[in-house]
Amino acid sequence: MGRRSFNKQEQHKKKLEISQTINLPRSWDYVERFTQPFLYPFEFETLTIKQSELGDIKINATLWDTAIVMSKFFEIVIGRDGLKGKRIIELGGGVGLTGIVLSKMGANITITEQKSMHSILDFNVRNNLTDLSKTKVSELWWGDDLENSEYKAPYDMIIGSDLIYEDHCIDLLLKSLLDLSSHHPKPKSKYSDIIEQIDANNGEIPQELLEKLKLGENQHNEDNDQLDNNNIKNTTTTTTTTTTTTTTTTTTTTTTTVPIETTTENDNKSNELVDSESNIKEKEKEKKKKKKSIKKKKEDDEDPKGEDYLFASALLKPADTVIYLGYENRQMSAESIFLNKVHNYFEIEEIKTTHLNPGFGGVDIRILKMKKKLQTLELLLSYNKKE
Repeated sequence: MGRRSFNKQEQHKKKLEISQTINLPRSWDYVERFTQPFLYPFEFETLTIKQSELGDIKINATLWDTAIVMSKFFEIVIGRDGLKGKRIIELGGGVGLTGIVLSKMGANITITEQKSMHSILDFNVRNNLTDLSKTKVSELWWGDDLENSEYKAPYDMIIGSDLIYEDHCIDLLLKSLLDLSSHHPKPKSKYSDIIEQIDANNGEIPQELLEKLKLGENQHNEDNDQLDNNNIKNTTTTTTTTTTTTTTTTTTTTTTTVPIETTTENDNKSNELVDSESNIKEKEKEKKKKKKSIKKKKEDDEDPKGEDYLFASALLKPADTVIYLGYENRQMSAESIFLNKVHNYFEIEEIKTTHLNPGFGGVDIRILKMKKKLQTLELLLSYNKKE
């Protein structure tokens, strides 16, 4: 027993020694950031994380310091016991380091990122994981409704690092965090009310409901009888009309002898011109519609959404989801706005990380551990009044 315990201690010590080979902040040398892979010491192996100069303004194509610190936080502090079998979703996965580490530690993880990053993400996932069954790469636009989507909330854990850069993304991010950490009501079927009434009556059909069902059945039979009578009348009328039409047509045909070739030719040309003009107008309408749609999307992205936008998501019943968001404390405007807003919806604990590794002393990276609050209508209305 003592020998086994000693081996575990030795292993832990060895892991820590390997982990302490990382020094932050990382250099901004172009080759180191975008051309060379980053070698991440994990337990008794090294993960190779490819970086690239591709991606949107190179923001998500390099490995950020916060992702490195968060990966070590999960490895050293949370551990395999806290991650094994958990359903986890990562927002803004970048080149995939944190998601890969969590997958190696037994989590079932979905790494979300824009489509433009999927090729490098897929490469890193396949290059570093032997079991791909627990890891999925997908696209999630912050703020989109989850109804009928592949994302089945609530998750056990939501993670993200260095997500808070731009002011206009804050409400979009908050909405996704609220939706992914909530129980969503199941859509009602047309029989839901009936089932609820039967359940409330110990499985028996209540007398009132039985009477309503009988009335409905009688009405249905009466409607069918009426429909049959109408069909008979319509058949008789149709026969009479057909006879009259035939007679009229015959008379007209016998009396008409005007040649129609020239007229048809002119009509065809006229129709072609009308069709051509109609097509041009339709295309112009489509262009205007597209421009309006692009303009509206741009305005939606640029303008802060506000509390009204978050209202429905905030009222959803909270789950036991734990959220870990890492950020570098640089007193940025977006960070301040996010921290002010997030307190309205989540209980927050701030975790400092410099103690995790001697090499982390050069950066002030913090992790927000968050859990969704149970909101009430009164609370949300009071937030609106403050605005």
